Amino acid sequence: MLMPESASLLGAADEEVRRQAVHALLGRPLDTSRALLWGALGDVSWRVRKEAVEVLVAARPGRDDINGLVSLLRDEANAGLRNATAEALIRLGKRAVPVLVGYLGDPDHDLRKLVVDALAAIGDRSALPGLVTALADDDINVAAAAAEALGASGDRSAVVPLLESLERHHHLFFRFNALAAIGRIGQPIPLPPVVAALAGEELLQPAVYDCLGRIGGDGDAADLLLAGVASALPTGRSAAIRALAAVLQRLDRQSRQVVVDALGQLADQGLLEYLQHASDSQDPSLAEAAVILLGTIGDQRGVPALMQAMGDERLASVAAEALRAMGTSALAPALERFPLADEGERVAICTLLGRIGQGGEAVERTILGALADDAAEVRRAALLAVASLPGAVLLTAVTGLLGDSDPAVRDAALQTLRLRSSSDSELIRAVAAQMLASDLPEQRHGAALLCAATGDCDQLARLIKDEDPVVREAGVRAVGRLRLEGSCPSLVMALVDEVEDVRIAAAEALGGCYCPTTGTEPLRLALQDPSPWVQAAALRSLVELAGDEALPDVLDLWQRGDAVAQLACLEAFDLIGAPEGFALVSQALGQRDGEVLKSAIEILARHTPELLTPWLSHILSHQDWDVRMTAVRACACLPDAERKLLLRMTLDREDHDLVRHAIQQLLDPP
Repeated sequence: MLMPESASLLGAADEEVRRQAVHALLGRPLDTSRALLWGALGDVSWRVRKEAVEVLVAARPGRDDINGLVSLLRDEANAGLRNATAEALIRLGKRAVPVLVGYLGDPDHDLRKLVVDALAAIGDRSALPGLVTALADDDINVAAAAAEALGASGDRSAVVPLLESLERHHHLFFRFNALAAIGRIGQPIPLPPVVAALAGEELLQPAVYDCLGRIGGDGDAADLLLAGVASALPTGRSAAIRALAAVLQRLDRQSRQVVVDALGQLADQGLLEYLQHASDSQDPSLAEAAVILLGTIGDQRGVPALMQAMGDERLASVAAEALRAMGTSALAPALERFPLADEGERVAICTLLGRIGQGGEAVERTILGALADDAAEVRRAALLAVASLPGAVLLTAVTGLLGDSDPAVRDAALQTLRLRSSSDSELIRAVAAQMLASDLPEQRHGAALLCAATGDCDQLARLIKDEDPVVREAGVRAVGRLRLEGSCPSLVMALVDEVEDVRIAAAEALGGCYCPTTGTEPLRLALQDPSPWVQAAALRSLVELAGDEALPDVLDLWQRGDAVAQLACLEAFDLIGAPEGFALVSQALGQRDGEVLKSAIEILARHTPELLTPWLSHILSHQDWDVRMTAVRACACLPDAERKLLLRMTLDREDHDLVRHAIQQLLDPP
């Protein structure tokens, strides 16, 4: 039965009036709203059509209504109606699958194609047998769409039917789709004869090679791709290079060596030059594959191209690995190029020398020159290389850059010294002592990091008393990283520092120093600190040291602390798992807000859902959508019937798309 008022409003000229009229149908039985919704699905306004889809999906239509929706797909005159109907069917998910599969034998090939597309978008496994059957469809568009859908499913059981369909269908469009689908599933298998045969068709070669790049893993596939690498057809050759670079990773050692030898023979037949050019391609996948093959061939003539590739963010790691694999054979050409190289390549050469990690007079001379380079990036790269290179001469040169004009270079010098602290501790201690005597706070700050790396507690104790608060904080954090019990007195003293950041650092560090006898009482006093950040840090450390015994302190801080402190309390309640804490958190839950409310919801849902349940209806109406989202997720802890009733009531009033989607996912999980 139609509703006269709604029917009248759906005929209004104003699209917002029509949209509101559709929205008013939400929650009404489809028996009374079906005709109106069907009509709204074909409205000229996409907003009205979208609203109709939302209302229809929420109504959870049964089999007969889903059949009715499918019939709307036959309307060739109204593209908007077909699109909205298809969206509704897709949104219905697996409930629509049995009905849709029943139409795969429909006489209308256009309808069959739309049905296959819908099944592909739904992605439910129950549709796979129907899609396999559709591979044999007389209409090539339907068959090709079925192949694409099976590829998107990623289901390995579809590989054999797809291979069989390649023998049955000779249409190029279908074969392209089927090869792409097999590749997308990506199951490594021995070279299928039908795929090998198709490589002989020039137009299909790129598709065959792309497919083999994803499924090939044996010598036969590699041989076929090697033939493609030598091809004169540019598109086929590029596809073969991409595929061979991928297949190489899956070959056993013997088969890989055969490929390496074959590539070496092809290198002097134009392949090396082609790969050098391809490594600079605008096609990222081709450039990466070319770099991999240049490294595989290991010819010194490829080093310049690999060095250039190291200057490209997209290829830097792959090129570095290729050069590293070449090892010492890449050293001589790299060192020879350094004096004439541009800035980017000089950076790349320094990085390479660090990765190879082999010393020697020529390497040392090059790095020393790079440490004095005019370009800050080159100096920085040289510093990082020293961390992996032997030699006290280089390390001594590093200390000269601790006062470099560029902050990134200074940081790199400090990082290198820290990395070398275990092998050159005496030198690093001497450098730290010099930095400690500096008038510059930045130098003393760096000294704290070096003292931490060498475990020099005596010097760190001095830094905790430094006149500069940034240095004091660095000293406290360095002591904390050492996690030594004897350092507790220094940290306790820092708990009363005049600067908040130092007190926070001290409170955090005490939690890891394994001194509960001397650390817990000062931390309890720090809970009275005027800074909530200090309170929070002190509480976390107190719980780490005292465990369950800290519960009275947590309960007290929860009652008087602000949001920052209360978040730390919630972490403690979660960790300790004390019923008293959860009971306290649940009190006046509806009056809380922001991050505290969200964390409280999550913790109660995890530990004591019965304390959360009375508040859920109220919180699901909260003004902040992210709070409502947290509450929706918490509804998963409710019994099924109670959850569905509460969420359906919430869905009727919810206006935020993300929250609505989360509710629908819980009501009708995929």
